[in-house]
Amino acid sequence: MAGRYVVVGAGAVGATVAAQLHLAGIDVVLVARGKNLEALRAKGLRYLRPDGARTVALPVVGGPDELTLRPGDVLVLAVKSQDAETALADWAWRPVVVDDEERVAATTLPLVLMQNGLDTARTALRRFATVVDSVVLSGASHVRPGEVVSPGAPLAGGFYLGDAPTGTGEHAQRIAADLRTAEFAVQVVPDIVCWKVGKLLANLFWNLDALYRRSRLRSKLGNALCDEAEVVLQAAGYEQRTSTPDELDRSWFESVDVPGHRRGGSSTWQSLARGGSAEGDYLYGEIVLLARLNGLRAPLNEAVQARLATAAQRHHRARSLPTSDIADLLGYTGVARPLAALL
Repeated sequence: MAGRYVVVGAGAVGATVAAQLHLAGIDVVLVARGKNLEALRAKGLRYLRPDGARTVALPVVGGPDELTLRPGDVLVLAVKSQDAETALADWAWRPVVVDDEERVAATTLPLVLMQNGLDTARTALRRFATVVDSVVLSGASHVRPGEVVSPGAPLAGGFYLGDAPTGTGEHAQRIAADLRTAEFAVQVVPDIVCWKVGKLLANLFWNLDALYRRSRLRSKLGNALCDEAEVVLQAAGYEQRTSTPDELDRSWFESVDVPGHRRGGSSTWQSLARGGSAEGDYLYGEIVLLARLNGLRAPLNEAVQARLATAAQRHHRARSLPTSDIADLLGYTGVARPLAALL
C-alpha cells in the first residue's frame, strides 16, 4: 500500500518492524523516547540479526509534536500494553489534512496494534475508527538503548492480523502485504480475538521467567496459571485459537543464534532487566479482572500479578524470586510467605 508507517514505540517489536520496513524500501518513521531516542538520534539503530550486525539509519522523532501526519499514513502502536492508553490519547486527535480539509488521525488513519493481552483493542476502538489487531510472533529483544537483537531466520518474525474486533478486512490485507515485503510471515484471520486469547495463555506460562529461574516447578506453576485462566476465559465467553490447517509455518522465522548475543528472556523479563514497568496487569491482571467480573476468583494469577508489579516498582532483578515461592503458591508447603518478605 502507498503511504508511510509511523511506528510508535522503539522497543524490541517496534524497532524490528521499523527496521525491516526501512530495509525493504517502505517509508517509515520510528517514535522513541528517553535514552533510546538519544541513542537512535546519535548513532542510528544497531540491528543484530543471525546474518550479522548493521546500523539502520531510521528517521526518528520523540513524539507527535515533531511529526506532521499525512493521508496514507499507517499508525503502528508498538508500546507495551501499560503504555497504550497514553500513546493512543497522544496520537488520536492529531490533525491530518485531506484535500485541504483538516481531520484527525482517529477518523482518518488506520491503526495497527502490537500488544499482548486483550485490553488494547477496546481502548483503541474508543478513539480510532479503523483498528487492525495482531498477534506478534517474535524473539526480538531490547535491553540496551539504540540496540535490538532480532534472531528470527530466515524471516524476521510472524504475525496474525485481523481487523478489530472481528473480520479480515481490506486494511488487514493491505498491511499484511507490506509486512510480507518486509520479510515477515503473515496470516490474516477472521477471528483475531481467539488468536489473542491463545497468545495470552502462552504469555501466562512463559513470562514467569521474569520472576523465577527455569525449573520443573516453574513449569508446573505455568500450567496451573493456564488451567485457572482457561476456566475464567470460558466463563467470560472467550474462545482460544492456537492452530489451524493454514497455520503459519514457524520454520520460516525460527529463533537462531545471533553471534555474540544470547536472548535473555520474555518481553516481561526484558522490561525488568531495563528497570522499566511490567505488563503483568494486562496479562495475569486480565485474568483477575475477568474472574472478578464473572463472580470467580483467580488466586494464582492474582499472586503473580502482584509479584511482577512489586518487582518492577522496586526495580528488583529479573528472576530474583526463590523457587520455594513457587512451592508455596502451589500449596506444596502449606505456608505462603507474605509478599513483602520475598521482594
